[in-house]
This record gives sequence, C-alpha cells and structure tokens, in this order.
Amino acid sequence: MPGASATETGGVGLAIEARGLEKRYGEIAALRGVDLAVPVGACFGLLGPNGAGKTTTVGILTTLLAPTAGSARLCGFDVVREQRRARECLGVVFQESTLDRDLSAREHLDLYARLYHVADRRRRVDEILALIGLVQEAGRPARQLSGGQKRRLEIGCGLLHRPRVLFLDEPTLGLDVLARSAIWQHLRALRREHGTTIFLTTHSMEEADGLCDRLAIVDAGRVVAEGSPEALKRALGGDLVLLRLERGEAALERLGAAPGVRSLRREPEPASRVGAASRAEPGIGFRVTLSDGPRQLAALLEAAAPCGVLEVALQRPTLEHVFLHHAGRAFAVGDADASARESAAPEHPA
Repeated sequence: MPGASATETGGVGLAIEARGLEKRYGEIAALRGVDLAVPVGACFGLLGPNGAGKTTTVGILTTLLAPTAGSARLCGFDVVREQRRARECLGVVFQESTLDRDLSAREHLDLYARLYHVADRRRRVDEILALIGLVQEAGRPARQLSGGQKRRLEIGCGLLHRPRVLFLDEPTLGLDVLARSAIWQHLRALRREHGTTIFLTTHSMEEADGLCDRLAIVDAGRVVAEGSPEALKRALGGDLVLLRLERGEAALERLGAAPGVRSLRREPEPASRVGAASRAEPGIGFRVTLSDGPRQLAALLEAAAPCGVLEVALQRPTLEHVFLHHAGRAFAVGDADASARESAAPEHPA
C-alpha cells in the first residue's frame, strides 16, 4: 500500500514531513510555506509566540485542518488523502484538560480503549497505568488527582492505542517543579523504551532545551530558525557580557578594540537591565558579544578598567536569546499577535 512506511530522506526515516505548508483564512495568512522533517523516535519542539502559526501547523499535522497549499505526511501517510491511516498513527494531548471529573483513571483509559477498538484493552489499560505511575490511583475520580497526575493520565489516554507519534500541546503548563520533572521523566522513558516520536509545542525554554533533539521557531507563519538546541545557541555567535561603567566617554572605542568583540551596544537605560538593586546607582550600561566569553572576559575588563567598572555579568546564550534574536521580541505566554513585532534590537546580534 502506498505510504505504508515512513518516508525516506537521505536514508533517515521520517515520522513527520511537511513541505510548503500554507494556510489562509480569507486575506489572513496563518502559514506561509512551512517545511518540517522529524525523524522517527525524535523529540521535536515547535516554539513561537501565540499567533505565530503553531496551532495551525499542529492542526494540519493531526488532520484537523486542511492546508491551503503544500503537503504533509505522518508516518508516510498523506494527512489529507490518507486521513484515516494518518490518524491511526497519532496520539494527541491537548493543552486544555479533556478529563471527566467523575470518571476514575481506569475508566478514562477503558473509554479510550473502546473508542480506539483496542483488542486487548484490559491488559493495555493495566500497562498504561503502570507506565504513567497511577496504579495506586486507578480507582480515584479525576477530581481527586493532583495536577501532575491528571496530566499523566491525559498522556496515558493519548498513548493507549500505541501511537507512533505523540503530539503534546504545552504538556506541563501550570504544573509545579516536581510535577514537571515527573512528566519529563515519563516522556524520556517513552522514547527510550518504546521509540515514540514526540512533537511538542511549549512556551517553556527549559522544557524545550531539556527534552528536544531539534527545534523549529515559527513567527508570522514562517520557520525562522531550526536546529538542535545547542546548534541554535552556538549559531548566535558568542557570549553576552553586561557591563555597567562609571564613565562612558571613551568606553565604546576601548571596548571595541578588545579581542573577540563581535558586537557592542550602549544601553539606553543601563541600570534597569543590570539589576533592581543598582537602579539608584550611577553608571552607563553596555552589551558586548564575545566570541568566547570565558577566555576573553579578562581582556575586556582590562580594556574597560579606565572607565570604572561598576558591575559585570557573563551570560551564555540561551534559547530565550535565540528566540529574541530571530523573532526580535521576548518569548512570553499570551503574546497577542504574530504581526505585532517589537522594535527592540536582538540580545545577540549575528
């Protein structure tokens, strides 16, 4: 049967493949040519502010939306022409809870097993309860479960029919540190022990950095950056040094002549950027990007010394810096619209 196996690109099996995805709602373009390639067994993260196109992309990949142009395949099946076969391959855990507060954990899983016509449903329900660590809570109604336990139950429902690809929308949103850590451990175990491909959308930089092999950042309906978390951070081109100097007259010239300086910017409001405790203190702020901060920081401070160094901080690139560099604005939950771009310069100019 056509499409019965994952597509192949360069010998690597792909669980998800999208080419030139476009989606328009009248005059509004939600997607503007999105390309994605997710290998089998990978954990892939889709990042971006609200309104950037994440939800539309996931909607198309999970067969809930039809693209205006382009194509997408899930486990080798075209999500439009082979919708039923594609749906058999996927599990979805939505951001909003879909649990019935009065049904027990076991009853939820049994219901999903019936909906998906799982032949060995009783054994499978027991397997999932063990996998998500809810054996002792199997008979408790959802209203009596903690936030982390509810999220694990929802993930269990998404896994019940043995999907090859699991889509997670903000899997740990609103959970405390311990609950988040437990969910992350379960997701790592899924990949390690079952080879499940995971596709997640998240606003958590820590989550994306810790779980994902590869990331794509979308903004205004386009993929603006893609790569492994480490590669994306390295691509920024250096480490950021925040300086607050007593005198700034000759600082630009002196700092610019220091070895390894790749970019240099004076801060318009330096005190508020360096720290709340120093806001009342005098000083002029600078942001300096060094190609190798730990090795070149001493030389930079030597160059700055005649200007009176009041404060210094070294920041290694983070995914938040990556997002700010590529999208030109901070990454924040509740961002209103993808077209409302802030004019602030990026933290790490290329």
